[in-house]
Amino acid sequence: MRVDGTYTMNAPRDKAFDTLLSTEALRHCLPGCEKFEEVGDGRYETQLRAGVAGVRGTFTGTVTLSDVNRPESYRLSVEGSFSGGFVRGSGDITLTEDGQKTRIAYSGEGQVGGPLARMGQRLMMPAARMLANQFFKCMEGQIK
Repeated sequence: MRVDGTYTMNAPRDKAFDTLLSTEALRHCLPGCEKFEEVGDGRYETQLRAGVAGVRGTFTGTVTLSDVNRPESYRLSVEGSFSGGFVRGSGDITLTEDGQKTRIAYSGEGQVGGPLARMGQRLMMPAARMLANQFFKCMEGQIK
């Protein structure tokens, strides 16, 4: 499954970038986040309670931030499991200046298995875009 999109944040690029990599902001803005703890350089253990179209559960796994090129880009990788299934994926996040605003572009590939996979892309894509918009809007609110 391919996921991509953009979001324009009302903040300078440096502040937007720092917020997107802030452990506290990530913990606060990841939808359904119950645990987000750093276990190594750029690697986090996570626990999220989430659901899509009637499939609900607790997801546990890891998030890794790599290839950090401050304040322009980084790579995000996710690997996790939930009752009867798994989620794996990675994507690139790129920030560009747009006056006093920052345009954030994201693009990546993901795989799901189990009950979520049976729902198909038709339901997964709109849910992924909705969650991405919620996430970036929340992150914008975290900028200090």
